[in-house]
Amino acid sequence: MNLNLNKMVEKKEREKRKKLMSEDRREIFETYLETPESSDVITEIVQKSDGYTFSEIEKLATSINVECAIRDTKYVKRVDVEKAFECFVAGKIGKIEDDQVLPTLEDVGGMFEQKKLLERVIIWPKKLPYFVAGMLNFSGLRKGILLHGPSGCGKTLLANATISNSKFSVVNVKGPELLSKYIGASEENVRLVFEKARSCAPCILFFDELDSLAPKRGHDSTGVTDRVVNQLLTELDGAEGGMKGVIILGCTSRIDLIDDALLRPGRFDHHVYCGHPAQEERLEIMKVLTEKLRVIDIDFEELSSKTEGWSGADIQLLFTNAQFHNARKIAQEEDGLEEDDVAIDMAAIETVFRDSTPKPKKSEVDTRVGQKVTLA
Repeated sequence: MNLNLNKMVEKKEREKRKKLMSEDRREIFETYLETPESSDVITEIVQKSDGYTFSEIEKLATSINVECAIRDTKYVKRVDVEKAFECFVAGKIGKIEDDQVLPTLEDVGGMFEQKKLLERVIIWPKKLPYFVAGMLNFSGLRKGILLHGPSGCGKTLLANATISNSKFSVVNVKGPELLSKYIGASEENVRLVFEKARSCAPCILFFDELDSLAPKRGHDSTGVTDRVVNQLLTELDGAEGGMKGVIILGCTSRIDLIDDALLRPGRFDHHVYCGHPAQEERLEIMKVLTEKLRVIDIDFEELSSKTEGWSGADIQLLFTNAQFHNARKIAQEEDGLEEDDVAIDMAAIETVFRDSTPKPKKSEVDTRVGQKVTLA
């Protein structure tokens, strides 16, 4: 009986933390806030609170009412809302995305080994939990996977595709958005985003640009980033309620800048290097990129051999430039331009090839720290 009661309470708490639709948010705000009938303040609040959980909406409504009480007026006005949102950090970070349209692994060209690894680490445990538990003494989802490598090589694309295939909820975080000018606010933002991820487990907590959030300690005179890294370590170790059902997925172009304590096993268990694609991978990238485009007589084999050292983003730019070249050419010759009229051919690619060739970057560091990946 007690076990069933605990499950009911836990289910109720999780319902309170789920993402709410706009109609639900409007109903809650109309219950909590008093506004003039002609006011569009509620509509504005509903639009700004997309992705907020029930608990966050309760806190926000309370903050708005406090601002209204300070002015000693009956009705909530826009100035109260603006002040409440300025001080309210919870909903600004770690937006829950469970219905976002994302690319799938089939949309990712190349990266054959990286895709296999992410499937084994993230997707298999959900699809085959008992099988994995028996083989690997599996006690829960692995905590952390870090994708690293040069810019433009598909780290974020691969992460989003893996998230899409996993069918998990996802909390998306851009590293810099957690940092605040207020004392203690950055650490609080980190704590809140982990709390949000735990509340909607099974969940993937995705940190893009992780190096901006967790640089090596001891180099910041203010101590802000040091405290943020310490808070990250505390959360990753599960000291604030455990990490069961939460996978941490990070992306960075500069793994050499990240604090070493974050990179050890138990925090980020897998370091996955995403480097410049080999010829076979470039060939597949080209076919994926042109799958929905109109192409005429393009020798992908030859083109893939001529693009040694190119990233996926460089290859995409090549096709974009070729398409625009032909579009301008057709527009000059004809009065109208239809989408189906623009095709990409080898002549256009050869014309724009030189301008599309990536320039070597002196500052780019080929950091292959932790390239060896295991399923330990």
